[in-house]
Amino acid sequence: MILNPIVYCEASSALVARYDSQPDKASTYWSEEEVTPVRLEIKAYYIKEQQHLCCYCGIPDPSIHGLDWDVEHVVPQKRRPEFMFTQVNLGVACKECNGSKRDKETLVDPSASAYPLTSDAFLVVHPHFDKWSDHILRDHLTYASFTKKGKWTIEECRLNRSNERVIGLQYPISDSRYEELVRSLLAGGSTLQQIANHIRLSVPIDIAADF
Repeated sequence: MILNPIVYCEASSALVARYDSQPDKASTYWSEEEVTPVRLEIKAYYIKEQQHLCCYCGIPDPSIHGLDWDVEHVVPQKRRPEFMFTQVNLGVACKECNGSKRDKETLVDPSASAYPLTSDAFLVVHPHFDKWSDHILRDHLTYASFTKKGKWTIEECRLNRSNERVIGLQYPISDSRYEELVRSLLAGGSTLQQIANHIRLSVPIDIAADF
């Protein structure tokens, strides 16, 4: 959970203020050259604030050069460009999580006029408003959810993508019975490799048919 949202430097604050004062805000502004220092400031801040953990999968990456990270807009700027520089809408995510989530709707009420400041307003596990472990269980690269938000995040960010590759399943792991199986195996003390072997050998055909 991100406890301290970014406080922009003076130059960035001025740029953000100019953008926020414009009646028509374009999502493409994020890629403009004049925004580069702000993007770099945001990325560097949240890499450190998140202790080099992706805000969705929670996998650590010690990289400090930034090329492994994407600035994450929890509510995508293409959907709501007015939230582009809202501090609690920002974080960093690994490229695979960010690439899977893309521009998917994350608001329970997409018509909200102002940026919501409570957890229950979001479909996704929010890095500023949610304690990650309240929603998602991770054992190495195996994920299961405790809540609807956890399930949404696992599925839409494809957190079990590594297990899909290791296990060799042809379809995304999204069936709730998979989560129930993982939880029971974790509760019994199984390791990731044991879970992978068990699922590879025993995953029911009807589960695959549901994908």
